[in-house]
Amino acid sequence: MSTRQQNVSALERIKILDLTRLIPGAYCTAMLGDVGAEVLKVEETRIGDYEREIRPFIGSMASRFLILNRNKKSIALNLKEDKGKKILLKMVSKADVFIEGFRPGTMKKLGLDYESLREINQRLIYCSISSFGQDGPFRDVVAHDINILGFAGFFHVTGVKGGAPVIPGLQIADSVAGMNATLAILFALMNREKTGKGQLIDISMFDGVISWMFDAVRYAFAGESVRERGEGRLCGGFPNYNLYETKDGKYVAVGSLETKFKNALLKKISGDDFIEEKSASTSSDFRESDRELHAFFRRTFLTKTRNEWVEELHGLNICVSPVNTIEEAISHAQTVHREMVLEVDHPSVGTIKQTGCPLKMSDTSLDVNRIGAPRLGEHTREILGSLGYDRNEIDELMRKGIIRE
Repeated sequence: MSTRQQNVSALERIKILDLTRLIPGAYCTAMLGDVGAEVLKVEETRIGDYEREIRPFIGSMASRFLILNRNKKSIALNLKEDKGKKILLKMVSKADVFIEGFRPGTMKKLGLDYESLREINQRLIYCSISSFGQDGPFRDVVAHDINILGFAGFFHVTGVKGGAPVIPGLQIADSVAGMNATLAILFALMNREKTGKGQLIDISMFDGVISWMFDAVRYAFAGESVRERGEGRLCGGFPNYNLYETKDGKYVAVGSLETKFKNALLKKISGDDFIEEKSASTSSDFRESDRELHAFFRRTFLTKTRNEWVEELHGLNICVSPVNTIEEAISHAQTVHREMVLEVDHPSVGTIKQTGCPLKMSDTSLDVNRIGAPRLGEHTREILGSLGYDRNEIDELMRKGIIRE
């Protein structure tokens, strides 16, 4: 599927003001930009989004910034100055969506809260992303992804049995907040088509993770004890849903929960003694015999290399896979075919690799490289010009430190 389809851009002419920093808001607006929204990234004038400072760099720009801030234009504004705020308010009057990720109460102090901006633009959709939401006893508590996961009970069920909690290799709370913000903004745009009015969206990282804990909280909801770390059905407690080291020190992932898959695997690796023909269609309860099966799998998978096991078992199609490195994953044939890693041209740093859009749609244009991630203030003049500022006025604002390009 081409990254530049000759179809309709779903969010064409939708203008988004993005005042967020780091992952949650950036992921949200990158997705919206991929489907055609005009995203104006509003940054402070000194360093802008400090995502720009996080290594490694490709040329003069941070690699993760290039990924998360594609399809955006940058205007650098000093919002602590009245003239800077005046510029933003002009932008608000023409915007469809306003998204911010500051601590609750910050925007009200600046006079940029939803109630204030709604007076300027009744159709404005205002999205706030924060750690714990805009209300509640933890409203003012600062937290990063790791803290949110801790509060939400994620570490209770993550890691090996008897071991310490494990920090995941991706930012779950940040990412789910970005996804939820994207969904909520799209729902609000649909609602506005019916009512003609905008609304306030309150996205909490904490809420998002709690909503994703359904597999763990089901025990508590049923009046049972929640399974401990490494004991849950999908958390390492079952031998046929686990990771196993291979002869070369690498790993395979066994996900053969269904009885037919489990039995096919056992038959292939000479584990006939563990085959249960009359068992349920899927594994749902731990059995004492599972301890022996777990030990059998550990011994067996150590007899061959990871790639040997993948070659031997792939044809069975029974949910057994390699545990790939990042380098292997991004060069995998499926990754390439689905265009999930692309080479694109960037105006400042040349040819770079970019993650593709995970959405594949038959009649909607998706393009991850309409606009390369911007330099700080790269589009300041262009945006101010569209608001009616002339060259002399822009130069004066520049001299006074109100803006930057």
